[in-house]
Amino acid sequence: MSKWSNIEVADLQVLTDEELREVVAFFSTRQEPLSQREADVLSDARDSRALLDSCVSVEHDEDEYDESMDGDHESALASAGWGTDEDYGCYGGEDW
Repeated sequence: MSKWSNIEVADLQVLTDEELREVVAFFSTRQEPLSQREADVLSDARDSRALLDSCVSVEHDEDEYDESMDGDHESALASAGWGTDEDYGCYGGEDW
């Protein structure tokens, strides 16, 4: 008896990617006809695998990275309200 023989659809949500692959392989290679529960588990496991595959991030070439809109740290901090006194019109000699 395989460890996947008694798995339920609700159990699929806690499985890792590798375990989902094992479940799909186990039920896909069975010689006997699948019960309705087993067919549902297989279907949901395949759907979960497809969802995981669609969530995998695509790595971008560093050559494609566009830094033209990236500012320096000072301008980012000033935009966030963390600018220097000079950014707010105080050039020294005045008390705030």
